[in-house]
Amino acid sequence: MNSENPDKSWYRQYDEEPLFPKHEVIKTLHGFLDYAGYSLLPEKPVGFMKPDISAVCKDKKKKDEIIFVVREGVNEAVEGFRELAAAKCFRHNKIDYVLALPPVSEHYLIEFLIEQEEWFFPIKDHLFQLWLVNPEKDKVDCLIGWPRNDDFKHYFSNPNLVGFSGYIANKATQKMMDEEF
Repeated sequence: MNSENPDKSWYRQYDEEPLFPKHEVIKTLHGFLDYAGYSLLPEKPVGFMKPDISAVCKDKKKKDEIIFVVREGVNEAVEGFRELAAAKCFRHNKIDYVLALPPVSEHYLIEFLIEQEEWFFPIKDHLFQLWLVNPEKDKVDCLIGWPRNDDFKHYFSNPNLVGFSGYIANKATQKMMDEEF
């Protein structure tokens, strides 16, 4: 049990130090969303939670809305996805739900998603997205999931990173098959 913080004793804690503070990730996301044609919405609660960022793009006769929960690392990811799940209780599948993190250890991320923990399929099942935001390089990438607005492919710094999701899905499926047989 995690004696320092009993609320976090039920999932693994990684030995990580945040590369960037939350406010820098938010600032970078603001610039990225503006560049991609999105407008920031006023801060207001969505059900039981209050997103760090809400944005909308009104284009081509449809409205694409995204809410973001921004956290500083893998250790805060479960809490971030819990916040998104709370919002989804109220908005259902009408908007995009994104957990945004600064660059994190690939090793810790893989452990979190499929090896030590098993969060990948619940994240995919709920259509949540995981974006990595690098304030130093002013880059944003979608690692898991994909926005409803397919035009984002023109704005992410490396759209091929979405292949990471396929890699994780294959490893997770293989792990499940190995456990069954």
